[in-house]
Amino acid sequence: MEERLNIIVVLVDDQGFGQLPVYSDDYPDEMLFLTKNTERYKCDEQRAKAAAEACMPNLNKLAGNGVTFMNAHVTSPVCGPSRAALMTGRYQQRFGVYDNCDLAQAGVPLSETMLPARLQKEGYRTAMIGKWHLGKTTETPLPVQTHDYHKNATIGCIPEHNPINRGFDHYFGFNSSGTTYYDSPSLFRGLENVKAEGYATDEFTDDAVRFIEESGDNPFFVYLAYSAPHIPLEVSAPEKYQRFDTGNREVDNYYATLAAVDDGLGKIIATLEQKGQLDNTLVFYLSDNGAVIDSPQPMNGPFRGNKGNFHLGGMQVPMVAHWPGKLAPAKYEPRVASIDVMPTALAAAGVELPGNLDGIPMFGKTADSHETLFWAGPEIMHWSEDSKEFWRDYWEYVTERTDDAPTSPLKAGDASWAVMKGPWLLRCNEVTGMIELFNIQDDVGEQTEVAARHPEVVESLRNDYKQWASGLGKPLVWSQTQYNRLVE
Repeated sequence: MEERLNIIVVLVDDQGFGQLPVYSDDYPDEMLFLTKNTERYKCDEQRAKAAAEACMPNLNKLAGNGVTFMNAHVTSPVCGPSRAALMTGRYQQRFGVYDNCDLAQAGVPLSETMLPARLQKEGYRTAMIGKWHLGKTTETPLPVQTHDYHKNATIGCIPEHNPINRGFDHYFGFNSSGTTYYDSPSLFRGLENVKAEGYATDEFTDDAVRFIEESGDNPFFVYLAYSAPHIPLEVSAPEKYQRFDTGNREVDNYYATLAAVDDGLGKIIATLEQKGQLDNTLVFYLSDNGAVIDSPQPMNGPFRGNKGNFHLGGMQVPMVAHWPGKLAPAKYEPRVASIDVMPTALAAAGVELPGNLDGIPMFGKTADSHETLFWAGPEIMHWSEDSKEFWRDYWEYVTERTDDAPTSPLKAGDASWAVMKGPWLLRCNEVTGMIELFNIQDDVGEQTEVAARHPEVVESLRNDYKQWASGLGKPLVWSQTQYNRLVE
């Protein structure tokens, strides 16, 4: 009897395209440093690039023996909606998710069937480890309050939205946008809040290894969603990961958090090899969105923009797939998206695809790519260049150099949308009336806006968007007024 395929999806949080070593040789240096980062992470750019190139040797090896997707995108530049799409294989707007508030205050509707539930029905053991962020949250304040909000409450989620009740047999992780790397008050094992023990990245890795070992000969699915390199990063990663010397300890520590992820990948691969299951395991690695402005070079590499906005820097992400013997080593150029992970995994596992997916298999007999991709929701500049002063003040506050808590004026985003089709990227802000068109085939850094030169392209892409937007659901929580702007 043929062995059933194992599937592992490794998701990192806020890692930029330029911070992944497998892409560093594909762009000249003058394209890698388009965006200048905050004071906290300034250092010699070449030393930062060297740290990025050295921080993930195990991932480099996976990419070298697998497929590196050169043109991969997420359907939201913000973590919660991006994850909702990844787990459902559908544009998250179809079921009312536009912003993180839709998830924290409502959660992915129970009417949506996620990838683990489909695999569970096929006899797979399923595990969710790390950052969940897809359920309606609960909050229990702690008696001692600090300047770091990640330490001030235990964040859970309502039982029906807990991973255990969304298709996972096993859950160890946290429910909100972020948590502390040490002594997290918000770690859960199943429905039970548990005490943190050690460094979170290591805890998540060790839990994944245990789950794989305990699966025996049963097929398994592991969704390993590391919190790295998301904030808070004020406390250093363990010394064994401090391998870098950029001249800036903050930059060194940022890449140490990624080195911890990479060491985890190495342990997982070694476990698969020991079990004789490496050749029978499909591994995906990707980031949930682009890097924030408060992070080190090469940040989002050749792309303009950051997490939160509809530029390539927020939407184009690193993605690698590894399946020895089935996937020949290659750099894959066609346009793909995170919504393709679910149908690709199901097809590879021999599971019939549901008819409501927006994603398509990236390889196999039914492989395809996306000529057109869409984005819609609040374009949030909080993590962008426009908010550098906030991140300076936040660093001062969270490290207790001041008691003045900063307030970002840019958290709430305007109703915006974007269409990517062929060589074109069209961006529209429905509040300000801004329209921007870029030829991203010739101008990947979005340096030259060309809407006035190509009104026919603008009109064609606008019509494509309107047709797509006619199938979007009302927001679960996000502004009805802003939503109306998107669909009118």
